[in-house]
Amino acid sequence: MNLPLHIATRYFFSQRKRGGFNAVTIISYISLLGYAVGAAALFIVLSVFNGFEHLFVSMYSNFDADLRITSAKGKTFAISDLPINQLLATGLINSKTWVWEENALLRYNKKQTIATVKAVDEAYVKTNPLDSHLLRGLLILSEGDTSYAWVGQGLGYQLGVDPDDQFNFLGIYLPRKGKVDMLNPEGAFVHGILFPLAVFGIQEEVDNKYVIIPLKYMQELLEDTNRVSALELRLMSGINLNTGKERIEEILGNNYIVKNRFEQRDSFFKVMQSEKTISYFILVFILLIAAFNTIGSLYMLVIEKKRDLFVFSSLGLTPLKASLIFVWHGLWIALSGGLTGIGLGALVCLGQQKFGWVSLETSNAIKMSAYPVLPKWEDALLVFLTLLVMGFITALYPARKAAQIIVQDK
Repeated sequence: MNLPLHIATRYFFSQRKRGGFNAVTIISYISLLGYAVGAAALFIVLSVFNGFEHLFVSMYSNFDADLRITSAKGKTFAISDLPINQLLATGLINSKTWVWEENALLRYNKKQTIATVKAVDEAYVKTNPLDSHLLRGLLILSEGDTSYAWVGQGLGYQLGVDPDDQFNFLGIYLPRKGKVDMLNPEGAFVHGILFPLAVFGIQEEVDNKYVIIPLKYMQELLEDTNRVSALELRLMSGINLNTGKERIEEILGNNYIVKNRFEQRDSFFKVMQSEKTISYFILVFILLIAAFNTIGSLYMLVIEKKRDLFVFSSLGLTPLKASLIFVWHGLWIALSGGLTGIGLGALVCLGQQKFGWVSLETSNAIKMSAYPVLPKWEDALLVFLTLLVMGFITALYPARKAAQIIVQDK
């Protein structure tokens, strides 16, 4: 049997069974409480970041397709150049949408702004379901020969777009392809007029940038019916994003760039991950301050058990094993405090999910009333290992003191 572990376990539990209130016991309880509160706070904060990340992923997933294919050599590519039949034959694709994006000048009711026009085909509603993000109007791209526009909430606010106003139309000015007559600047643009039938709200970055129109209308304006800037794909249910991406990259080769949903918003998700990492280290630093209580309690325990150490020394206990007694004792404090804190944090997170204790002020685009939390076992393991490392580090100095007592006795 591991003798230092056995002695450390007896020290740890016997203090609590006696119910005494000497200084060592009180400081040990304070140390354990510090670990528990710190672990709970760390786990809850990480779960909140997970919740927000999951929230934004779910919002973006209705606007960004699972995979987006663009040309590696230019802004647009010919539809006929893409081996679409080979892609469909893989059995990975549930739906597809051809997309053409261009920066444009928008005008509405004597107001104007710059935006990105995203022209999509009729399959877009299936590939990117925006129904849950519709704020006003109807999600119809075209009826017969009539084309409509869907405007982001931010753009709609800037222009004062009202889908119920049948007397004002949305003017779209796109740069004309090919040579431009410098004597006629207006000839550098093609001009289209559509009725803004819907206003949608997803996330500020999208709402302030995009207006969606029919692809056929865009191709007619630019007088090019065979070119697009991207192909967006929605994968079959259960297909891993990275697996689907790798398979499609094998078919397309180096002529095209394939990005999954996270890579399309690479900067946003990197910022989210960076904020989560920074918050982790800040809370770990706070936990380190609480861990100093453990150093004090263990050092006082070494002094209190000095007579025991002399007895153990006469029975042949080595300095290394004497130091391990207090290392194990420090680990016991970290272990019990960490598990208690993780359990408490998990209960708080589950309660927040069910009852929404902490409210959250949101815009119309985010339909929720409480802070989102998403507990993950990976975070629980991370918190647990962090506390074990702290428990080991804080036990080193008291353990060294115990070893010195054994050496002096010999």
